[in-house]
Amino acid sequence: MSTPSSRAAFTLVELLVVIAIIGILIALLLPAVQQAREAARRMSCSNQVKQVGLAIHNFHDTYNHFPYAMRDAIDADSTSTYESGWVSILPFLEQDAVAQRWDPEEKRNSTNDTDGDGWTNAMLQQEIIPTYLCPTMVMPNGELLENRAPSSYQFCSGTPDTSLFQYAKYYNVPEPAYDGAIIPIKLKDNESPNHRAPTKFRDITDGTSNTFMVGETDFMPQGVPSTSYGAVWAYGYLYGWGSAYYPLNKHNHTSSVNGGFRSQHPGGVMFGLVDGSVRFVAETIDNDIYQAISTRAGGEVAQLP
Repeated sequence: MSTPSSRAAFTLVELLVVIAIIGILIALLLPAVQQAREAARRMSCSNQVKQVGLAIHNFHDTYNHFPYAMRDAIDADSTSTYESGWVSILPFLEQDAVAQRWDPEEKRNSTNDTDGDGWTNAMLQQEIIPTYLCPTMVMPNGELLENRAPSSYQFCSGTPDTSLFQYAKYYNVPEPAYDGAIIPIKLKDNESPNHRAPTKFRDITDGTSNTFMVGETDFMPQGVPSTSYGAVWAYGYLYGWGSAYYPLNKHNHTSSVNGGFRSQHPGGVMFGLVDGSVRFVAETIDNDIYQAISTRAGGEVAQLP
């Protein structure tokens, strides 16, 4: 009676070959998995920009004008008090828990609890608003936030050189023109010399499908030198609105907040247009076309490619 022959085990060479094949398969599949994940994140970002656009439309239906990109709640000289227009559209994004507790008569960073509900604006501005965060954006650490929740989106205020705004009020420097769909106002008092009327649909004479309303920004990419913080949803002063003065998707500007529209998506930036549509705009877009679509009434004949 013969005994069954035993099968030889893997040799070391065979084992190494198997490991090498597995490594090659992983190397081939990993980029595809990463691309699929980024595609899903980009779709989520697009949906969020769509929600923001709808909220702005509902705001306009309610008040007959677009929100201000920012406002000063108390006619103060300090820019640190400025409130962002992103606060004003919270009720239209089903963010009542924050919106109903926010006190519009107090500074953005006020610690006064005037109604005794246990909440102050300084506390509320730390609340993360999920709709305001692109899934692709890397979250900053706590030290960079300074008790302000970050944002991935800004209103488009046209093509002003935003650095001029920092000095205009104090040093008699001419202010830049705010020629976008949603513009900032500095003072609460509508009779003040610095008052600007809010924009309306009728002001978008370049066409609602040819005018940016909101666009992406990123907070502060690692490894990029910066002298300021990135976008935060509650702080109005240069943090809630952006300009197309600089080319699209540049990450090397020394002032993170003034660096224009940009994202952490590969190759481009998500924008919401005034008509409510959403487009992913390639970073290779011609700069003249990019700036033309950033203005509401420039008279240019320009369309997104």
